[in-house]
Amino acid sequence: MLQRLRTARCLCDFDSSVAAVRAVSRFLRGKDFRGLGVGPGSTWLADLASHLPSPARRRLFVLAAHLEGAPLTRVRRVRGEDLAAWTAGQYGPGPYPAAFIGAGSGAAVHLAAALHAPVLPQTYLVPVRARLDPDQPRAALIAGQEFGRQLVKANPDLTLCHMHDPSQDRAMLVCFMYFRFKRLRLGAVLERFLEQRLAPGATIFIVDCTLTWPVSVLGDRHRFQFGALGGMPADEYAGGSERIARHLAEQKSQVRQWDAPPPDERYPEAEWGYDDSLTPDITALAARCGYRVRRITIGEPEHLSPLVADLYRWWYRRRGLPADRLLVETYNQWEPLWALRLGAVPFWLQFTAESSYRLLDQYLRDQEQPYRRIHVNLFSNALRSVGQVPAGQWSELARRYAGTEGGLLGVDDRAFPEDIGSTLRYQPALAALPERYPLPPPLALEELDEFLAEERHTGARRLARFETLGPAEG
Repeated sequence: MLQRLRTARCLCDFDSSVAAVRAVSRFLRGKDFRGLGVGPGSTWLADLASHLPSPARRRLFVLAAHLEGAPLTRVRRVRGEDLAAWTAGQYGPGPYPAAFIGAGSGAAVHLAAALHAPVLPQTYLVPVRARLDPDQPRAALIAGQEFGRQLVKANPDLTLCHMHDPSQDRAMLVCFMYFRFKRLRLGAVLERFLEQRLAPGATIFIVDCTLTWPVSVLGDRHRFQFGALGGMPADEYAGGSERIARHLAEQKSQVRQWDAPPPDERYPEAEWGYDDSLTPDITALAARCGYRVRRITIGEPEHLSPLVADLYRWWYRRRGLPADRLLVETYNQWEPLWALRLGAVPFWLQFTAESSYRLLDQYLRDQEQPYRRIHVNLFSNALRSVGQVPAGQWSELARRYAGTEGGLLGVDDRAFPEDIGSTLRYQPALAALPERYPLPPPLALEELDEFLAEERHTGARRLARFETLGPAEG
């Protein structure tokens, strides 16, 4: 228990993996996900924080980042089995009909919630306290290299990627280094979890996001990634552009282009990519236990979102519900319980960037039966990063496609993207919407198969490929 608490203090509350585990485990216990599962849901507190002057909001973000980072002495003791034990400890005894392992995706969070299945991420962020200049990536690499090498040596089942993104994570980089671990082996804790808490004949879904990113190799299982999935491609981070120069000028930086270490290879993206080294352990355990293994292959984490949204719409209609309310979520501010209570179709976007905006626009354009109401919730990252879409543009998109009501929900558009109260506001905003429905029984795996068969030729299926692996093929 003590070690689990120590591990929890090394994890980051706003990490997408931690948030996914907390959101799904709380849903399986019949609880909502207010304040990312660790804070209150309070519109009053949210508005108080978001109404502060901009410099004060920025300082609050930095303070929050400092509190999320862990000192070297604490991180030094983190082991892969501790991360697995923390994950397993969030869930009940089961038995569960399925489990999701692998890459992160908010759409997978909603699919898991529908099936009443736990989510077991491959990747975790362990933020290590440090004082860094976001615009000096070579210095950041050097600052974390020796400590990272020691962590890799002590954790043979993990690979470490030191991620440095001065565009989207600028407010946090002044306080800590982004150390992201990926699990390469299941390990004893997760093997025991799958053996003991899955029902006979259960299905293990591997979420395989094939997204890669250029990295500098620092050693065996040790890499440095400059930039990240979001507002711009990897070659723009490396080569610079006019909009990067403008962004750096706005941030009062001394540089107009970053000088990053040269990459040596491409590797699964630090936060979202899936390292297939884990798959043999999963298929071997499944064969031993009589489980079915299904791989969900996606190019980017949000590519699963159109299919899951269509699934929820199909499921609601089958239950006789209107299926005409769309809830758009970004990054880690998802809410599986309230989506189901409101009969809302969840559509998750990885960020508030242009590519996510285009995906939502295309999805809404393709709908033969438009949504009557469209609500968009936006995650704030403390600054206007490169490629970010303004709040007003998101609101206009929702209004354009909604039949009767469209716009932002739980967002202070005057404060965005410094809307520090947004994490406290999204759950009360959802809970204040009218109409309620009883929580349904879990979606059956047979129902999922029926839906997938009906959708086999759609664009959403082409974005997310399902295939069966292992001896239980059928």
